[in-house]
Amino acid sequence: MAIELQALPFTEAIAALERRGATLKPQFSWLDDWQADHATMFTVAKSAGFDVLGDIFEAYSKALSEGRTFRDFSRELTPALQAKGWWGRQLVTDPLTGEQTIAHLGSTRRLATIFDANMRVSYAAGHWSSFARNKAARPFLRYVHLEGQENPRLQHQAWHNTVLLVDDPWWNTHACPNGWGCKCTLQSLSQRDVDRLLSQGVPLKFEAPVGGSREWLNKRTGEIQRVPDGIDPGWAYNPGKAGFEAQRTIGAEKLARSAEGAAKLADSGDGPAIAAEARIRHAAELVREPALGSLLEAAKTFDHTDRSEASSKAGRRAVPLAILSDEQRQEIGAGTNSVVLSLHTAAKQIAHHPEVTREDYGLVQQLIETAPVRIEESDREHAFGGVVNGTAWWAVVKSIRESAEVFLTSLRRMSRRQIRKFGLNGEKRKGGPGGS
Repeated sequence: MAIELQALPFTEAIAALERRGATLKPQFSWLDDWQADHATMFTVAKSAGFDVLGDIFEAYSKALSEGRTFRDFSRELTPALQAKGWWGRQLVTDPLTGEQTIAHLGSTRRLATIFDANMRVSYAAGHWSSFARNKAARPFLRYVHLEGQENPRLQHQAWHNTVLLVDDPWWNTHACPNGWGCKCTLQSLSQRDVDRLLSQGVPLKFEAPVGGSREWLNKRTGEIQRVPDGIDPGWAYNPGKAGFEAQRTIGAEKLARSAEGAAKLADSGDGPAIAAEARIRHAAELVREPALGSLLEAAKTFDHTDRSEASSKAGRRAVPLAILSDEQRQEIGAGTNSVVLSLHTAAKQIAHHPEVTREDYGLVQQLIETAPVRIEESDREHAFGGVVNGTAWWAVVKSIRESAEVFLTSLRRMSRRQIRKFGLNGEKRKGGPGGS
């Protein structure tokens, strides 16, 4: 029997795009917004003055989330753009100068550029989230140039097999994509991966390439800027890191709002209780984030029983779900306060506990804060059991030694009798029902 492989949506890339889509900014020139600014918005050059940006975003969002090809994207979007007059060469007015000029609007070639650039930037943001989250276990990045291209860029080809730490400053300007149509990518490596590649004779290079730069005039602003050799103007930044930082900024702002509210009430002497309430409110916002919805949707078609390397790697993608206090983090031996849900666990949950809904994941934080039954399954695995809104629940979180991350490994309903069986009056005990 032939095996049919189904592409999985890249949940972190989808989440990055949805964050950009919160701000649709019509643009006249691609120079109107510069480099990392694009991490917080979705825009298309020459869309100013035409009601098309929403159509383009929706079509691209659908293509990314459903794994559609450029042909599908172009076939569905072209009639809508043509109907609104955004097609071919047309006379348009520059809102900055008031001058009229002939501009190239929609075309198959234009849509291909829009599709390719946004696809690569979205994936770069998703990948960087993974790089940052796993850098303790996989501290290196490898620059990979796609070999066999008809017209390779010589500088990009020379950077092939450069291996540097995730935090190396070279990546701030040379992380892919490095220009229009750039097909280079980054590969996350552990020390074991590096040793294996070296044993196979792969000529890895462990020093940042030395290169020059050139002056470039931004005709839109009149500014003269320096652009590294081998990189197109407007691409001398780290698209993935910029998207990841935008996500962290949004999360930090949400957490700050929760913390600010908690600080105002802390004078009552109930500091720990107020902090717990702030974490519960923040976790409720995490459950409403598009990233969780995208992860749960992808989990419906993910085979959690597949033990192949590719499946295991895909299954590690995760989104934040809850927050541990500093005391809880130290007890479980974690390097972070964030509790995450992986694609693998989400798929397992759907298979074994299909009754658990997206909204139910919001109960994890409440269990962490208020569960009367708390059991140490092991030094790095804690279980929480309690009744929330009249229903008994059991949640298990586990700290992974290699990455110091904390994962939710199980959430399920239990009878009150089962909850009482495994704990009494909040007493911590060894041994529980586990997390299957």
